[in-house]
Amino acid sequence: MKDLGVVVSVAVGYLMFSGLLWAHHSDAVYDMTRITKIKGTITEHQLINPHQIIRMKVKDAKGKVTPWLLVGSAVGGTKSVGWTRDTLKPGDEVTVWGFAYRDGRPNMTWNRIVGADGKMLPMPGGAKVDKLARYLAVYGKDQLSKEDYEAFKASTEGRVPLFE
Repeated sequence: MKDLGVVVSVAVGYLMFSGLLWAHHSDAVYDMTRITKIKGTITEHQLINPHQIIRMKVKDAKGKVTPWLLVGSAVGGTKSVGWTRDTLKPGDEVTVWGFAYRDGRPNMTWNRIVGADGKMLPMPGGAKVDKLARYLAVYGKDQLSKEDYEAFKASTEGRVPLFE
């Protein structure tokens, strides 16, 4: 009987915790119908589980500086396309495109990062590519410049068959 109590306790704990895991991976907070573009300066880059974290300062047209938090893919996927801890360093100037929070808070999941030198950093595959491909198929041509649309499309080609 004592063992049954342990089993029930573990099962209940697992069920409670598994809901948190699914909530963690929900994209409901992001506006997946629009890509936001920001330019700024990297203040921190972390390759820590469960996701890559990038912090940056973004200055608006009036000179007001806002700190942004960017969430990347899982660390393993990020490293698999060549990212290291030193890929982005404090002080680096970048332009970032991504899906921002629906409520306007300065937080996004990034889809494209271009350095001041014009070099695009590699985007991990998997879910990030799937989400971008869905966006491009539905909204891309109407919302993006032709140059941005083609750059995004090139980063998803051969990985997700959602284009005409």
